[in-house]
Amino acid sequence: MNQQQYSVKFPKKVFSGKGSINELKGIVSAAGAESVCLMTDQGVAGCGLAELPLSVLKECGVKLTIVDDVAREPSVYDVKAVYDRLKQNAVDLIVAIGGGSVIDMAKIMSVAMTNEKLIEDLRAPGVIVNPSLPMAVIPTTSGTGAEATANAIFLYPEEDLKVGIIHDNMIPDYVILDVSVTCGLPPALTASTGVDALCHAVESYISTLANPISKMFSLQAAERICRSIENAYQDGNNLAAREDMQLGSFYAGICLTTSSTVAVHALSYPLGGKYHIPHGVANAILLPYVMEASLDCCREQFTILAPYMMKDIDKVPKEQWPEKVVEYLYGLVRRLDIPDTLTEFGVKPEDLDYLTENAVKVERLLLKNPKKLSKEEIKQIYEKLL
Repeated sequence: MNQQQYSVKFPKKVFSGKGSINELKGIVSAAGAESVCLMTDQGVAGCGLAELPLSVLKECGVKLTIVDDVAREPSVYDVKAVYDRLKQNAVDLIVAIGGGSVIDMAKIMSVAMTNEKLIEDLRAPGVIVNPSLPMAVIPTTSGTGAEATANAIFLYPEEDLKVGIIHDNMIPDYVILDVSVTCGLPPALTASTGVDALCHAVESYISTLANPISKMFSLQAAERICRSIENAYQDGNNLAAREDMQLGSFYAGICLTTSSTVAVHALSYPLGGKYHIPHGVANAILLPYVMEASLDCCREQFTILAPYMMKDIDKVPKEQWPEKVVEYLYGLVRRLDIPDTLTEFGVKPEDLDYLTENAVKVERLLLKNPKKLSKEEIKQIYEKLL
């Protein structure tokens, strides 16, 4: 019997299904909002995906503040700039439509606006003592699971490092999972964000903090993602595949609030911080290599995961299933045209020590990995990617 105590946290209310974006009017009413910030980035705004929530908010007659230029990889300085804009307009509801960066910005704003000391040091979540602003998020990618988590990731440029900020008050109040807003996602982003979601599913399942509830969501996430990611990549308008990816990403995000990611994300952070490799791409590149390095301590977990991830696995002797999981991950990233080397991002052999030293600092994730990777093993993973 598992004697470990655990808790699983969820957004307060989730609306799902095609057309569910129209629930936004009811959300504004329930929140009693009079001044609303619509937050997005230039990519989402440029392809018109922000038009529908904007029109709904205009129908509500609220005062509108539009932030449509959230950075793709936001830094702590971007956070301060957005905070200053919102503070001037006394916003009382934040609506975010976009990928992980937009949703992370909305989450940090929701707590910073009611806990002003936080803006002085984002790495001091202890100053968050007041309830956050109400927040509704509409994910347009199927990868980060940010709509379900208490995490937000920002770049500290001077340290060449991305830092995760975590607080329960940053779990969104309202989540709208409208599959129609994901159909405009280009193939390359479908691939990298989709494998990022698979990272969350697999990492949360093997995490030392995994529990019966998180494992259930991890398995369902892995099944939906693995059966549909290649179909979504090949045909972006395949609604069944898109819905699987959207729900798989959300389910995997739920797992992160209780069981966490592990070594893939730990090794990913230095890549994003110094070389500005997009978060999903870095995780996707690392996933098969880290799982191979952890294999000898994950055989039981991989054996359980295997039938959720692969068709016809029952035709293979069961004792070979763990190796087949790793083999599947290597094949998947190749079929999705995920880069298989860090060289194209400017990483050089002389950078290996830097990457290794910064990865080992991410103890909060490495300590949850079932295989306790040594510094030399971490360096070898990076070396293989050159």
